[in-house]
Amino acid sequence: MATLPTGRTGAPDGEAPARRLTIADIAARAKVSPSAVSFALNGRPGISPETRERILEVARQANWRPNYAAHALSTSRAGAIGVVTVRAPDQPLWSASFGGHFLAGVQAEIARHGVLLILHTVADLSDETVLYEQWLGERRVDGVLVINPEVDDPRLAELERTGLPAVVVGDTRGLSALSCVWTDDEAAAQLAVAHLAELGHRHVGRIGGDPHLLHYAIRERAFRAAAVAAGMHAHAETLDPDERGAETIRQLATTGDDPLTAVIVEDLEFAVHLTGALARAGVSVPGDVSVLAWDDGPSATLLTPTLTSLQRDIAGYGRLAAEELLAVIASGPRRAVQGTTTRLVVRQSTGPAPRP
Repeated sequence: MATLPTGRTGAPDGEAPARRLTIADIAARAKVSPSAVSFALNGRPGISPETRERILEVARQANWRPNYAAHALSTSRAGAIGVVTVRAPDQPLWSASFGGHFLAGVQAEIARHGVLLILHTVADLSDETVLYEQWLGERRVDGVLVINPEVDDPRLAELERTGLPAVVVGDTRGLSALSCVWTDDEAAAQLAVAHLAELGHRHVGRIGGDPHLLHYAIRERAFRAAAVAAGMHAHAETLDPDERGAETIRQLATTGDDPLTAVIVEDLEFAVHLTGALARAGVSVPGDVSVLAWDDGPSATLLTPTLTSLQRDIAGYGRLAAEELLAVIASGPRRAVQGTTTRLVVRQSTGPAPRP
């Protein structure tokens, strides 16, 4: 039962603590029935606007806040959703260009509904599935957002088996019956390759990420297909964001009869690092090598040359993912929804391919 505080949060020693107002108390003050109070506090129809406002005014005067424990008991809802990340203790949650913006969008959407976010970290996918079982048994969360689905991901079948409401953030169409929100990775790869092809580049590299992650695999397939269609020599690499990765690009760009003249970098932070490392090695960007970053962000414009980037509304992606999860929790239909549309932002780091 929802209750209302009387305005005191404690009492001196020897005095009984202040009693929270019940729905019956607020009904008596507003001179309405308890059911009318329930309708007003929960935003349900069935009462006149005047009655609703009178009830809410009494609640405001009493500094009313929902009693979430009582609400959870009455609705069998926890009032929270979960997001789990797999990472080592010393690693960041995600790249700065994605994770913070995505979670900000999730938080903005669920806050509108009075729902909380539980963010948890585990060591591997098996620990994550165990955590889902625990959350389900404890009714800790009402549903989960599944981040970074893998090509062969055991979480999907486990969530289908347990029935814990879930939305996958990734293109799992054809792989799982769970709802998913997905980004236009294939179209984005085609957009990037087309831009470089128009500038005359024929030997283009791609620096990807973890090949086990589904979105990286989708992007690599799309990159290779687009490169073949454009008559390019594609060179895909999974490189660490350090000097060794930059040295590999420098060697490809400065040796052989068919030097690399452009590179698409999956991680914005590494694109920034790579541009600086190439400059220190005497390789001009974009004179010798054009650099194109997959995601955009403030750091893309903090160096010279500024970075050409693929830009998408990541916060909006998070809002949509949260909206879909809330719909699934409310027994809505499972569906797959495109969450972002990518556009190309051309800046200084891409230019015409150098002549042989």
